Amino acid sequence: RLTIGGEDARHLAVVRRACAGDLVRISDGRGTIADARLTSVTPAAVGAEVLARTVTPAPSPRIAVHQGLAKGDKVDGVIRHLVEMGVDEIVVFAAGRSVARWDAPRQAAAGRRWATIAREAAKQSHRPWLPVLEGPLPGAEAAAAATAGRGLGLVAHPVAGSRLGDVLADRAATHRGPESVWVVVGPEGGLSEDEVATFAAAGAVPVSLGPQILRTETASVVAAALVLHHFGRLG
Repeated sequence: RLTIGGEDARHLAVVRRACAGDLVRISDGRGTIADARLTSVTPAAVGAEVLARTVTPAPSPRIAVHQGLAKGDKVDGVIRHLVEMGVDEIVVFAAGRSVARWDAPRQAAAGRRWATIAREAAKQSHRPWLPVLEGPLPGAEAAAAATAGRGLGLVAHPVAGSRLGDVLADRAATHRGPESVWVVVGPEGGLSEDEVATFAAAGAVPVSLGPQILRTETASVVAAALVLHHFGRLG
């Protein structure tokens, strides 16, 4: 038997108007999914009886996206889309060309909002694994340090000599598949040459996404989709 509390209990009781006997699907966000029947419903707590339980292994390779802090609510949308697509980790960092400059209270508020967005997107898309969220980190150095030495790194750069798809294909032909892949996308205006060098020093390969110049919120989704598709996790 399980007890559902917090916002999920209120949502079931008040918004969904669930009743005892209704069937629901519950996830712990760490791979376990349970089909259950509700036994009691109040806004404070919902009781459920588990009928079946399945465990989904963590997806491989692990995919992370480093998103440069963008202005307005662009990062909100990026997080929502990346979570729906199946990205495992999202790191937001303040780049040198980031227009937004936040103090500590605003950073904390943004972190809470992003966690809510990610959780709602995970529920909507029926993800058995919740993503990891980090940031906003103070700069490219902190973002690079968070993944230095981890798997295959790619940094989106319009003037890079190699295209993302070609790098992935070459890697597959000459190496065993990586355990993790991390992709870096700058904010409006892109990354500076120094920031590209910082990520390259941490193991990332500068790559182009094609001849078109994409907005930051588009580039993150495109890059993630290409990587997820290459490894059979999308499409």
